[in-house]
Amino acid sequence: MAGLLSLAARRKVFICAVNGVIGAGQVADIHRYAGEQNMMRRIHATIAVGAVALYAGVVQAADVFTIDAAISEQDGPGYNILFGTSNAEELFQTLERDNLRRLVAQQSGGQFSGDEVIAADLNFRGVDMTINFTEVGTPALLFSIPDIDFTRVFGDQDTREGNIDDLIEFLKTNEDGVASQLSAELARSSPSDPVAGNPASMQSRMADTDFKQAFTQKVSQVWGCGTSASAEQKVMLAKAGFGCVTDVADLNFRMPAVELAQLGGPASDAAAVGLYDDYFSRINRVRGENKLTLGLDYAQVSGSAGNGGVEHESSVISLPLSYTVVFDNDPRKRVIVRMPISLIDTEGASTYQVALGLAYNHPVTKAWSLTPSVGYSAAGSEDLASASALASFSLASSYTLNLGGWALNIGNMIGNYSTQKITLGDYESDPGISNTVITNGILFSGPSSLLANDLVVEYYVNDTRYTGDDLFTDNAQEFGVNFGKLNTTGEVVTSFIKGSVSYTMASGDNGNEADMLRLSLIFKF
Repeated sequence: MAGLLSLAARRKVFICAVNGVIGAGQVADIHRYAGEQNMMRRIHATIAVGAVALYAGVVQAADVFTIDAAISEQDGPGYNILFGTSNAEELFQTLERDNLRRLVAQQSGGQFSGDEVIAADLNFRGVDMTINFTEVGTPALLFSIPDIDFTRVFGDQDTREGNIDDLIEFLKTNEDGVASQLSAELARSSPSDPVAGNPASMQSRMADTDFKQAFTQKVSQVWGCGTSASAEQKVMLAKAGFGCVTDVADLNFRMPAVELAQLGGPASDAAAVGLYDDYFSRINRVRGENKLTLGLDYAQVSGSAGNGGVEHESSVISLPLSYTVVFDNDPRKRVIVRMPISLIDTEGASTYQVALGLAYNHPVTKAWSLTPSVGYSAAGSEDLASASALASFSLASSYTLNLGGWALNIGNMIGNYSTQKITLGDYESDPGISNTVITNGILFSGPSSLLANDLVVEYYVNDTRYTGDDLFTDNAQEFGVNFGKLNTTGEVVTSFIKGSVSYTMASGDNGNEADMLRLSLIFKF
């Protein structure tokens, strides 16, 4: 994150800095504002400053906001400054008189009066912007976001600082819907947008939570014997207190006499039925208790734009909180209320997210269940200049095929995840992003998933596709393993600890890529 650039990155920044100066568009700007002779001064200044930046770390490869500004007098020397930050307001404030004076002195040894012509190229989390003070001594600034075809002059104030403040307030308050358009463009272009388009985004995390609540956690044996256990495994789990024997037919494989003896009954099918009635009644009382789930989830996410674009890294810490209400007449019917809370760090910029979700698990058959879910989530980041809200509804299915001693669990989900208008602090946004999310997954378990000392291990693969509005990445594949340790009192499981490790790789148009390594630990009691 922070620190000196690698040699390859230094070379890349150096080349990009020089190429950015001598490109056709830049030459035209410099020629228009400062004359042809001053263009050569800018090139020389950029090369000198670029060398300083490469070895002093003035611009970090990981900065989510960067600025490259050419400064010139009509008849004086030209300077070029490079600056990076993790705060959006600080990006714009770089062009204020005192800040430019300090940067010019640090990077070139020159003197900045405050009245020079300035042509600044900004990278705003992957979206290009420009700010130009086109004449010596004038306070008006020309601001442009080419990707959304927006250009406006801010010149109501008598100072450049005042007009920069007006620009900042303009973007915060979403005047003319420009901030919303920018937010939608960021979801398409940024590898670290907190709203959508990457594995760390609010939309991706909501869809992932809905699917895993309905499928991975539903069928997982770690969660108290879902539909994945075979008949033999169900009896083993029943003895351990899971209460997986839900039908007399589960005992029809004719338990050995020693197994019945361990449960306290004689070796006969009739006795097994009677034993089942008593045991099932006792276990149902345990299964019918409501459950509280607490956890800790950590993910490291990296994203890079195609064609040599920006690269960002994010770390996500989440507290997945949920409460499960079990129906008295059928413990398989459950209502789950969840409220995950997350903190996302993107190259030093903080984003806070909280969500509220409601799901109902309904068993259609012994092997098939459906789970409709609804949710609402809000996220805000002063650093990233972002405020967003998302509403969702989804329907998920889980189905199990028993293959001898093995089980193949199939999960499917379709849902809609759409942004909503929201105001958080000084920021207002309504980007109008709406996507249909389709996820398919398999979870594989077998005799090896019931190990000694009540240890459980399972493996899963999930594939997710996004349709609708354009996103930075629109498909993701996750590969994971679940493992858990059961705690029992007598023959009843009183609590358990579940751990998961997964790796996700996502991709989109134009070579955009992202990947995520995720670790989670969950306690249920």
